[in-house]
Amino acid sequence: MHFFFIAFFSFLLSMSDALAQEDKNESFPLQASEQIQAKQLYQSFYELPKKLFKGQVFTLTIKALSTNADYESLSYDFSNAEGIMLISEEKEHALVSPYFYDTFYFQVTGNRVRIPDVTTSVILNSNSDEALSETIRGHVIETIRLNPEDDFCQVLADEFKVLEYKTKQYDNQHNIVVFSAEAKMANLNDFSLHSASKEGIDEHEENFPYSNFTYYAVVSKQLNELKFVYFDLNTHRFQDVIIPIIVSNDKVSTQTDLAPTQNSHTLQKIMAAATLSAVGLVLFIYRRKKFYFIVFILPLFFVAKLSIPTEYVCITEGSNLYLLPLQNGTIFEQVPLRFTTESLGKTEDFTKIRMQNKQIGWVKNENICSN
Repeated sequence: MHFFFIAFFSFLLSMSDALAQEDKNESFPLQASEQIQAKQLYQSFYELPKKLFKGQVFTLTIKALSTNADYESLSYDFSNAEGIMLISEEKEHALVSPYFYDTFYFQVTGNRVRIPDVTTSVILNSNSDEALSETIRGHVIETIRLNPEDDFCQVLADEFKVLEYKTKQYDNQHNIVVFSAEAKMANLNDFSLHSASKEGIDEHEENFPYSNFTYYAVVSKQLNELKFVYFDLNTHRFQDVIIPIIVSNDKVSTQTDLAPTQNSHTLQKIMAAATLSAVGLVLFIYRRKKFYFIVFILPLFFVAKLSIPTEYVCITEGSNLYLLPLQNGTIFEQVPLRFTTESLGKTEDFTKIRMQNKQIGWVKNENICSN
């Protein structure tokens, strides 16, 4: 019996050693197939704002580090954002070794803002399809809605500066104020004034963080100044902007011939010039002096000029009326209906006309009716 227990115990030991050796032999290929690849891309948001105002332009900067320096390009995908829109496809790229910073410009459009999830993809090199990607999750940021006065121009900015301005007579009851301005981190495209009966933005350029525009407003002649406020993002206060209204002598239609000559007295002018020419002819016949010949000839040129038939043009419905004959000039009115009017002047691309409401401006020649 003692011998039986010893033999049985020896059998168990031999079996356990065999199983242990088998597990040991199988562990090596298992480890080789389950090797964990080291992380090669790290990223995070950099200096996110703690709160935002509705309408505000702000930056979203991604700070990233790639442990693989041999990368060809970067790409970003934004998803699950709320209450914001991307306003510039171009990103600002900066490298502060070993990190790189990519900055995008967004604008707040809603009452609730969620920063998007950002997936960054890194193409390792141009000869390979291998890529790395990493996603950081966005989150909600406190959003504040302003409660301004009526003279708020809808602009929020770090800086706002009027560069130049000019006021001209628009009609008997209104003036037109035109000014250009430059701003930093501003939503200039939203600029609007309650005091303007007509308004518009022209030549709007964005090169963030700076932007500039030219704006015009038709306002009452009773106003001595154009006053509005913008929201300063640095001080979190409304700042006044005051533009004095000093009416220039010229009209709004051109820089030189802004008040075209009316033709109501054309016949009287022709008669006067013809009479002067006749007197010059009589004096030249009797006195035979060159001076009288000049008195005779010059009025004839004037008569010939006034006798040229007036040219009329047909303007198509919806045509834009420009202050100046410039391709990117300020549009201050539209032609409501197709009509025919007198041509007051021409350039290569524009024709000067008088509207049915007596407003004078320029229309593009492409808006002249073909028949």
